[in-house]
Amino acid sequence: MKRLILADVKSINLNGKSVGHYFTLAQNYLDLFSNICQVKIAGGPIFKTRFKNDDIISLPYDFYSSENWIISKWRVLMNCKALFNRSMPDDIIVIQQSGLSTAIMGIALFAKKNRNIYIIPYDLDALSSVVKRIIYWLAKPKIKGLLCPNKKIADEYKKSGCIVTDYIYPKDKIENQIPFSERKYDIAIVGRINQDKGVVEAVKYLAGTQYKVVIAGKGDSRSIETELENYCNKDSVKSSNIELHIGYVSEIDYYMYIRNAKFVMLNYRGDYEDRSSGVVLDTLFSGTPVLGRRCNALNFVEKECVGYLFDDINNLDLDDVINKNKYEKYQRGILVFVEKQKNLKNKIIDYLHLNDK
Repeated sequence: MKRLILADVKSINLNGKSVGHYFTLAQNYLDLFSNICQVKIAGGPIFKTRFKNDDIISLPYDFYSSENWIISKWRVLMNCKALFNRSMPDDIIVIQQSGLSTAIMGIALFAKKNRNIYIIPYDLDALSSVVKRIIYWLAKPKIKGLLCPNKKIADEYKKSGCIVTDYIYPKDKIENQIPFSERKYDIAIVGRINQDKGVVEAVKYLAGTQYKVVIAGKGDSRSIETELENYCNKDSVKSSNIELHIGYVSEIDYYMYIRNAKFVMLNYRGDYEDRSSGVVLDTLFSGTPVLGRRCNALNFVEKECVGYLFDDINNLDLDDVINKNKYEKYQRGILVFVEKQKNLKNKIIDYLHLNDK
């Protein structure tokens, strides 16, 4: 039986917690492909907090944001070296987006030619400078292909690409959905908080409206957390409709907020306008429609009829969007979207040749 290795060579560790969607994608691969081939998850010590030892190929290091960047880069490279040393020639290795630029350097330095190595780029950051492009050019002959969210990325990397969503819904249907009338929140904003996600702008627009809002996530700086905390002061009448939870959000709470919201808002701008987003898929796979700013990353939301897009949040008419008729219309779109996911699973199987003997 073939062996498929999904690797996170960076393995972010934030006070003993994994942030981002790296665990989610790892579990997704186990759910999707374990009945087809042997699936292993390669990652640092943080992965032992979530996955069984039988499913793991242990890499030596985690990433800590407090450490010197040179040490951090060196540790990612050593994880790459360990990954290639602990894999077999006929293994299929898929490397996650995390620390991708350094991972590509690791491929150039340590990977042997004619191995089945694939990368998952969600954006073009690994090609964003002359140095990074040179490193990629050195590694390119050792990279067999890409799994990426759009053709533009594959074209820029000049490699064959399997165009799929960040991860794929593994079940036949969405189960145990909460009815519209029983959802606690009208709008949820969840996940990591930074300027390019437009969270502060959204708070200022939503404060004082009739709609119940929950915001939950850790800021990428203390300053943005403070700004939100000051604006959503518990003593403020204006922001009394907003429930704010600043800090690390557990996986259980994360999905609880999404499933209890009538819409999840994504006011993306800047880097996030073109960047693939796991929060969008978490939202749709939970049966919740998206309320987002129109940009390349979210254009499919309108096309697939799984949510509502606006051009400028300050011109958004919430009364026209947050109602049962619109909600049910988008829910029907979500059911069709999830049904299409089955084809993407087969697309990856064919692309990685998982069924080949």
